[in-house]
Amino acid sequence: MHVNVSRHLESGHRLGVIDCLSAGFRYLGWRLELIVIPVALDLLLWLAPQFTIVPMTSEVAGWYRTLGAADGLPVDAVTMTQQVADSIEMLGESFNLLSAMVSTTLLHVPSLLAGGALSSPLAPIPVSTPGEAIVFWLVFSLLGLLIGVIYLGMLARRLPIGGMSGMPMRTFAGAVIRQWLQVIAFVLIVFLALVAIYIPLSIGIALFSVLSPALASFLAVASGAVTLVIFFYLYFATAGIVMDNLSAPATISRSVNLVRMNFLPTLGFFAVSTLIGLGMTVLLLQLSNLALWVVTPAIVISAYIGTGLAMALLVFYRTRYLGTESTLVA
Repeated sequence: MHVNVSRHLESGHRLGVIDCLSAGFRYLGWRLELIVIPVALDLLLWLAPQFTIVPMTSEVAGWYRTLGAADGLPVDAVTMTQQVADSIEMLGESFNLLSAMVSTTLLHVPSLLAGGALSSPLAPIPVSTPGEAIVFWLVFSLLGLLIGVIYLGMLARRLPIGGMSGMPMRTFAGAVIRQWLQVIAFVLIVFLALVAIYIPLSIGIALFSVLSPALASFLAVASGAVTLVIFFYLYFATAGIVMDNLSAPATISRSVNLVRMNFLPTLGFFAVSTLIGLGMTVLLLQLSNLALWVVTPAIVISAYIGTGLAMALLVFYRTRYLGTESTLVA
């Protein structure tokens, strides 16, 4: 099977969604060293002290409760402020700044516990000021991007094509640093582009909320849809950086073109892989709540399934790119 898939990859044959998923898990095989990073990150989130923002969220929630207790407020307003306060407190209790070290969305590092499903047995480390929270979040995020690039690069080395295929470890270390810097540049480019789009859009929504609340609500929903479309067209961006050593602008251009020319297959792959990933996560989390001894096997199973899906994404990206190039040449 490996030989047949390799020939398809090298010949520019576009594998279907199911074929890519199958190839991803076959290339993963029993290479359990490829799941060490996601397993280690989940164990860290479970056993290490949580960096909690409860002091800040408790203060904000208390302000909302004080606001709701003011005289003369309508009953609906009081109920809404209490609900907002409860939501803020729940967010603070479940949020762990260490979860920024797991780049699930951007670099496809699987995680069972990134959502704060289990609490650490050790006392949490409180983060009391916004400045401290921002510093910790930036440090953990940058470290998470580096770990994610190493993880995705290890998967790319396992595939028979692409710039990382069979790369020696000495060369691999230098490539990881370059790719990490390109991923950071990609994040900054996307962030600045979204800011440039949404600052004037937010001003427009605020103005329309005075003149026509219905139109303002429609614009708010439309802006959320635009965000989803943007990120969907950038679906292959990090795969291009890691697998083909592309620069941030080049990988943005390639991702947009690939999604545009393979829209329905990309949508199908995204839907199927997301359904598999979310379904297994929900199931494994429910099993983890039964007993503590189940947590470690659940983490390993989650890491294996997520790594197979990440490998399948690389196969899908590469076959679609080679197939598109072959079509354009023909």
